[in-house]
Amino acid sequence: MKYLYTKITITTILSASAFITQAKSTIGGVVFTNSYVQQYTDVNGDTVTLTKLEVADNSRFRVKWDNEDNVSMYIEMALRDDEDKDSLRHAYGKWDISETSQLLAGQTSTPFAPLNPSVAMVHNSGQGYGNVSPSRPSQIRYTYKFLNRQGALAVALVDPNKGSTPSTNDDDETVVGQRDGKMPRLDVGMAYSTFNWQIFPSFFYHDQSYTDGENLTSYGVSLGGKTASGPVVFSAEIGGGKNWGNTKMSLSGSEAGNNAGAIYDSEGHLVQDNDNLGYWIDAGYRFTYGELQGVAHFIYGSMSSKADGIRDLKSSMVGISAPIDLPWIARGLRIRPELFRFKDEDRMNGTKTSSTIFGVQLQYTF
Repeated sequence: MKYLYTKITITTILSASAFITQAKSTIGGVVFTNSYVQQYTDVNGDTVTLTKLEVADNSRFRVKWDNEDNVSMYIEMALRDDEDKDSLRHAYGKWDISETSQLLAGQTSTPFAPLNPSVAMVHNSGQGYGNVSPSRPSQIRYTYKFLNRQGALAVALVDPNKGSTPSTNDDDETVVGQRDGKMPRLDVGMAYSTFNWQIFPSFFYHDQSYTDGENLTSYGVSLGGKTASGPVVFSAEIGGGKNWGNTKMSLSGSEAGNNAGAIYDSEGHLVQDNDNLGYWIDAGYRFTYGELQGVAHFIYGSMSSKADGIRDLKSSMVGISAPIDLPWIARGLRIRPELFRFKDEDRMNGTKTSSTIFGVQLQYTF
């Protein structure tokens, strides 16, 4: 379902002796307020119940500029009061060179694994629980658009200096030296439409080394797809690879996501690569009832991080999310009830923790 936007548009005319340029600016924002009850069980079997009422830290302010030469710029800032979190979500410029070519430079999502499940309040977009997300690194990207709107192919050179520096021990801060990255990370993705499906194959490759350690490679391959038939909508994505914790990804918040990097010994030698696998399925049903329009999403996702004989972690989610709009009486307002259960398992020692949330998110979009 598409967002409903109310836009403030400002047009500026800049004149010079030889030309007149018309630039357009669009200002908007989104505020999310989460209200939910959370019950979680720790490794000792103790159960705690909490009530949360908070403005979500992915609430945002955005501005876009574009001109008649097909050059545009977009900036999006998160509305956060946490000094430890980066408030810059997107900051990039684009030039539509022709009908088929585009050049982008700045910070935004990469072409790798572009889809997201409809998870909003806790572990947004399924982060750490199945969503294979590259986050929003700095990049230079070229996109070739296929004719007849059948899709596009994008190639991005991505900042290689992101991701966790490997530690020689999971419990200390000793690292294996400074990162020595000579080449940018490479992300390649394609979108293609056929037989009422949109498919999204993609991959990334990141080669790096450390001054006191050994060469380390992170990579991932992914395949996503989405379709719709009548009131039924469906989307899914699966991705696998190695050492995702040592490159720029959006995985934090789960046991599998927090421990997704390679394992080193006390002398800085690579002991074991970390195998990563993530996938999710989102099946939805669109409905209209009186003044309401919405989609009921039924979602399952899972992520695993495994190093043979050393680590075997799995984090999974299952739940329902139902964003509901009121387009005829309250345009810009979305009400989203959600029920989710998140589970983390350490399959090496048999321990489990879980969390269940139930509540409603209010979204105001302008």
